[in-house]
Amino acid sequence: MDDTALAAPELGADGTDQGFIKWFKALPQEPNLVRFFDRKDFYSVHGENAVYIAKSFYKTTAVVKTMGSSSNSLQGVTLNRNLFETALRYLLVDSAEYSVQLFEGSGSHWKKTREASPGKLGAFEDDLFRNAEMADVPVAAAIILGYPEGARTIGIAFCDAAGRALGACEFADDEYFCNTESVLVQLGAKEVVLPKEGDATASSADASRLRDVISRCSALPSERAKSNFSTKNLEQDLIRLLRSGNAEQHRDVLDRPLAAAALSAVIAFSELMAIDSGHHKWNLSLYDTGRYMRLDAAAQRALNVMKQRTDANDTFSLYGLMNKGRTPMAKRLLKVWLKQPLVNLTDIQERHNIVDALVDDPLLRERLRNLHLRGLPDVERLARKLERRKASLADLCQLYRASSRLPMLVEAFRDYEGPHAELLSTRYADKLEAAHDGEHLAKFEELLEAAVDLDRIPDEYLICASYDADLQELKEEKDEVEKTINSIADEIAEDLGLIMDKTVKLEWHKLSNTRTRCLRITQSEEKKVRKKLMGGRYLMLETRKDGTKFTTKGLKEAAERLQGISRSYDQRQHALVEQVVSVAATFCEVWEGVTSLIAEVDVLAGFAELATSAPVAYVRPNMLPSDAGEIKLIGCRHPCVEAQDGVDFIKNDCIMERGKSWFQVITGPNMGGKSTYIRQAGVSVLMAQVGCFVPCDEATIAVRDCIFARVGAGDCQLRGVSTFMAEMLETAAILKGASSKSLVIIDELGRGTSTYDGFGLAWAISEHLMAEIGCPTLFATHFHELTALQGPVGVSNKHVETAIDEGSGKLTMLYQVAEGTCDRSFGIHVAEFARFPPEVVEMAKRKAAELEDFSAPAESLGLGSKDEGEAEQAAKRARTFMEDFAALPLDSLSPEQAVSQSQALYKQLAADAASMPILQQLLQV
Repeated sequence: MDDTALAAPELGADGTDQGFIKWFKALPQEPNLVRFFDRKDFYSVHGENAVYIAKSFYKTTAVVKTMGSSSNSLQGVTLNRNLFETALRYLLVDSAEYSVQLFEGSGSHWKKTREASPGKLGAFEDDLFRNAEMADVPVAAAIILGYPEGARTIGIAFCDAAGRALGACEFADDEYFCNTESVLVQLGAKEVVLPKEGDATASSADASRLRDVISRCSALPSERAKSNFSTKNLEQDLIRLLRSGNAEQHRDVLDRPLAAAALSAVIAFSELMAIDSGHHKWNLSLYDTGRYMRLDAAAQRALNVMKQRTDANDTFSLYGLMNKGRTPMAKRLLKVWLKQPLVNLTDIQERHNIVDALVDDPLLRERLRNLHLRGLPDVERLARKLERRKASLADLCQLYRASSRLPMLVEAFRDYEGPHAELLSTRYADKLEAAHDGEHLAKFEELLEAAVDLDRIPDEYLICASYDADLQELKEEKDEVEKTINSIADEIAEDLGLIMDKTVKLEWHKLSNTRTRCLRITQSEEKKVRKKLMGGRYLMLETRKDGTKFTTKGLKEAAERLQGISRSYDQRQHALVEQVVSVAATFCEVWEGVTSLIAEVDVLAGFAELATSAPVAYVRPNMLPSDAGEIKLIGCRHPCVEAQDGVDFIKNDCIMERGKSWFQVITGPNMGGKSTYIRQAGVSVLMAQVGCFVPCDEATIAVRDCIFARVGAGDCQLRGVSTFMAEMLETAAILKGASSKSLVIIDELGRGTSTYDGFGLAWAISEHLMAEIGCPTLFATHFHELTALQGPVGVSNKHVETAIDEGSGKLTMLYQVAEGTCDRSFGIHVAEFARFPPEVVEMAKRKAAELEDFSAPAESLGLGSKDEGEAEQAAKRARTFMEDFAALPLDSLSPEQAVSQSQALYKQLAADAASMPILQQLLQV
């Protein structure tokens, strides 16, 4: 942040006004709401928010000032314009955790003039994106939960302001709201409207879990009164909003009570009825939850799909790596595609065909990316401004520039003669040509060419005088008066013996709220002509260090005439600008279609660039129907890892065939590459279904309806959720939501509890995935006992290879995945890598050797001479315990019930161990 942004203005008289303090303290204090006060030259924030703003943006509380008296005080902090806009972007876009209100007024009289939240940015759009790209289009959603016929049912609706799209659906969901989470991720919802707690029909447990799901999806929950969910006026509202003006044809939505209630709420929240320019512009559809691959928040995190604040560089995330687009529209569309991978085989293959054409024709790719798309303005945002009649002449000229590129894009596609020429022609060339010529964007260009004085661009944007007879007349009068002023100035210069534009200059002088023409001479020249200036003919205006300003009666009269004509000229200019904007707004619907085409072309051209510029070129995957039992990734690599500097990535094959290797158990040491191996398989499937080529030597992929990934889990202490509970919640979502057409990736399940608990759960979950669901699964684990698994789908054991120097015992990771099991653990070697003290490592080795064989003679456990039969009895009891764990019906238990029953089994084991010293000793390890 620059120094000017950190310069804190001072609070003026309003800041110490006791009336303001009393008024402010009477306002309801709401969490996640920041109120800004417009004080003309700067902005202020007060109360607890003042401290938050100071810490977040000034990085110090020294700028916080206390207003008022000791008995009635209020903290406040001020922000200049730049910092105000920076704070807005963080609150509403970057963190997306706050609502914002702006007040205008003075003293104790303030009025709320603007309000925004993460799902509704329109009021502050100009402030937010004046100096920054719009990274995301805000999508608002509304959710209502009901229990028709005792079934937990969700009604969800959304509003996409950029695409003028409304959607709603209704579906049954489980207690973990797996389907709801997938839909929120697909939509990319920034804010979710819910009924107020007192008005909600959901049980308290369901309401709490639903809020957790919304938080996991990085959306802001917003409560609204139950009246917002009323469908009483919904049909009338839709008649005014929809393009067709016909609500009856949307009975598929209206006949679903919860979907209709959610739709009413999202329309009320987005205030669509109050925006006249949006009437008869919207489309409504029944949202198909199976239209896209389902990805929950855990899978997005596990596969590093979106950029995180902690990422060291862009290539740490899939979005950062694939973001090769030249336009802001492409960057936003890529985020949508990564949340909505395709499941329709034909659609996937069509995207692959386009990428294939751009990969095989470098000239076409170069023309599109570096000639025609580079430097294009944000057409989507400009079109939205135009529709709201907020566009300026500068904005229209930006659109003019974009329109003039369309024939070049058409020509580039027409010149392509490869195998996909017909596809590029029908999908892009024909549609862009129709938009430019057939739907009259060429007339949009003619309008701008006639109306705007193009010769003055980019210095100023004005309506051309020849566009309007009245404006032309005013222009001629203005020019005539300016000639008179110049003539008078020349006469004055001659009278004073000065040279025009050298020793005397014609300038502007600010007088009250107007500007007038005058002459200025330097102080040294003023001394030479002082006698003449004092002679009564000249009128002194101002004397400063840079010179003296003066005028004459004739110059003053001419300047006043110029002022009057200029006011009339500016008023006529303003009226004509509004007229031109109004005419240009009739092209908004055409611009919407053009925007989507440009964004799509740009994203796919970026995919082609990525495929050819990667350290090793990507390949086109051979896509199969979802019922095909085959996923083959030959020479597979992790695209984000191989993109890092200094990385020489080791390729690995991942071959999954139903009946042979549909369920894979991967064992091996930490840091050996297990996690990277299973993630790169998931990433490749995701990239393929988005429409991109994949980082493999050869790839065959059966389309997946969902990717579930449980890769690591951290504490959620603020929600009272431990590491193990978080792990169980994510795993429960997999067991509830996965189908035979899903891809499941599990890494180190069972680490958050005891070895027995973890192993029992891992075994039971694996059995369930194979026997009940039958989905392809990659299961990385340190439980070597899992390698004994057998199942109807086909189990394959793999391990990451290592090399150990026999002399020094040093371990070397080879990062190569091979067939078979890993016959030992390498945890102590990893501890050596971490530079553990040698004495700790040695003690660990001794203890590990003692416990290596569970039924080793009792002497080796340090218990003295004991009957070996006792050791066998202890081993038998432990095996019984693990079998009981494996028999737990996890699919019918909630996480709380699973943990409770697990604890009961463990307590019984501990009680039996009281009479078995060997077992008791092992439980204490």
